[in-house]
Amino acid sequence: MTAGSPLRRLADGLYALSGTGAALALVAILCLVVAQMVTRWLGVLFPGGANYAGYAMATASFLALADTFRRNEHIRVGMLVERSGALRRGVEIWCYTAGAAVALFFAWYAVKAPYLSHKINDISQGQDGTPLWIPQIAMAVGAVLLAIAMVDSLLGLLFTREMGVDTPRQPMLRDALGSVKARLALFALSVLVLYAAIHLMTGFDRDAVGLKIGVFLFVMFFLLGSGLWVGLALMGVAYMGMIGFTPRNPGSSMSITVWTSSSSWTLTSLPLFIWMGEILYRTRLSEDMFKGLAPWLSRFPGGLLHSNVVGCTVFAAVSGSSAATLTTVGKMSIPELRKRGYPEFMIVGTLAGAATLGLMIPPSLTLIVYGVTVQQSITGLFMAGVIPGIVLATMFMAYIAIWSVVRKDQAPEPEPHTTFAEKLRASTLLIPVIALILVVIGSMYLGIATATEAAAFGVIGALVLAGLQGSLDWEAFRQSLMGATRTSAMIALILMGASFLTLAMGFTGVPRALAGVIAAWELSPVALIAALTVFYIIIGMFLDGISAVVLTMAIIEPMIRAAGIDLIWFGIFIVVVVEMAQITPPVGFNLFVLQGMTRHDMSYIAKTALPMFLIMVLMVGVLVAFPGLATWLPDMVQAKQ
Repeated sequence: MTAGSPLRRLADGLYALSGTGAALALVAILCLVVAQMVTRWLGVLFPGGANYAGYAMATASFLALADTFRRNEHIRVGMLVERSGALRRGVEIWCYTAGAAVALFFAWYAVKAPYLSHKINDISQGQDGTPLWIPQIAMAVGAVLLAIAMVDSLLGLLFTREMGVDTPRQPMLRDALGSVKARLALFALSVLVLYAAIHLMTGFDRDAVGLKIGVFLFVMFFLLGSGLWVGLALMGVAYMGMIGFTPRNPGSSMSITVWTSSSSWTLTSLPLFIWMGEILYRTRLSEDMFKGLAPWLSRFPGGLLHSNVVGCTVFAAVSGSSAATLTTVGKMSIPELRKRGYPEFMIVGTLAGAATLGLMIPPSLTLIVYGVTVQQSITGLFMAGVIPGIVLATMFMAYIAIWSVVRKDQAPEPEPHTTFAEKLRASTLLIPVIALILVVIGSMYLGIATATEAAAFGVIGALVLAGLQGSLDWEAFRQSLMGATRTSAMIALILMGASFLTLAMGFTGVPRALAGVIAAWELSPVALIAALTVFYIIIGMFLDGISAVVLTMAIIEPMIRAAGIDLIWFGIFIVVVVEMAQITPPVGFNLFVLQGMTRHDMSYIAKTALPMFLIMVLMVGVLVAFPGLATWLPDMVQAKQ
């Protein structure tokens, strides 16, 4: 389908319509969570409310997959793709061929799922008694549209000048696959490789488990490293594991596992917290936050550089996303700090590190994903992140203060003196954001609301504040809703693949074997944490944080439980090491965002962030030495409840 053709317009219209349907499902999640919360307060039963919210969550996740893909918002490890030069089209043909194969497999069994549910009269086990084929239609529609979008882009790569959804950042000077015949030959070779890999996994001797595991792990790293989208890569690897290690039907196992993991009440807090951050990002609330903080921070050693850390800390408490925190605070602080003569090295470095606080300070998307994966209380994890988040922010500020003393020659002239009355007047701009933080975190701390209900508080509070401020128009509302929908779908696809991979991992025996090896080493808990720190730093160089968490938990969780390590504490440890992954090349997500904002070279940004990375390594040591930093507050909240 060429750009501008009737078929292209029809396809794009379908993707956009599906995305709109997903956005409406997100609004339904908000309404259902509010209804569930109000009826609970009134002591009235709302039969099936949590299940309905779970169905809306699944609907939002599946229907937005294709629109998110066409807008290039699904996560992939693009290092090889970006560096392939004239061979880029060839690499993309492989990625889209493999991606289309997985998407078509997913679509086929997603379509079969509601048919089989209807045939056997499968109904929900909850109080609602909903026939499951009805909500599962959304899974079928979303998976089919994703497959169409993948095939659509593959055809564009093969027969037109299109380069897929992930267009090159730099114009291609030469295309080594300008000939359609060469492209089709590579496509045929890609199909042959996929067929051979499947045949290889099913053709082994039943007892050749070690060899199968080796092939399984090779396929996983090959798919991820070659540029396949993370969620689809995990599904493809899981399929290989299923056909290699169990006679169970991989397709039906996948559809059941993916549906169960997607239609979760606990997971509904994820899109709501994302939506809250999107609202703040697109209104004047974030700008006012910087204006309110600046007068108080200007006289600190290091001056307004502290606004990067404090701004990120405050915004993290109403966002949950490292990228949203970085983008919002960076847009405010970078021009102001440059104008005042602060060194570019410190501006970029402190912002890169401080933005990672969005992953720790509640609400944290990473903690939600971790909690769902290991079945721990989201509220408990949120409470656990408060004190370590403040400690880490304080360590960042201490670094800035030490720099200002050691490098006095680099520090600009101090800001003009402001009176206490002027500071108080500026502080009034902070009242809306602080009020929102108190509502969200306070409602969980006091036991008024669960994490999901607190997310609903946050969305409504952000909408009300933005409306009162006069910065919420229809376009800002629409963009915030669609942005939250697509970000949620990106994370949801990774979680779908991870849930299927977790099932397959159990059959491979890899978790048991690895846990046995670790047990044989007889590592102490501290030595195990040290080894895992190195492990996550390395894996974080190639995967984004959420992917790293969901991909490894099936293996790591049994080891942690066997070592007697508290899973709430380990969640905070995971967040710290995942924060490191945000600023480590070649796939540090914050580095990419900063590169787009500042136009600096990636290596320069990574160097500026190195001191912040070392501070996070030190933070791991602090957590090990003082575990109560993470466990005291959740224990106290639980005791009160």
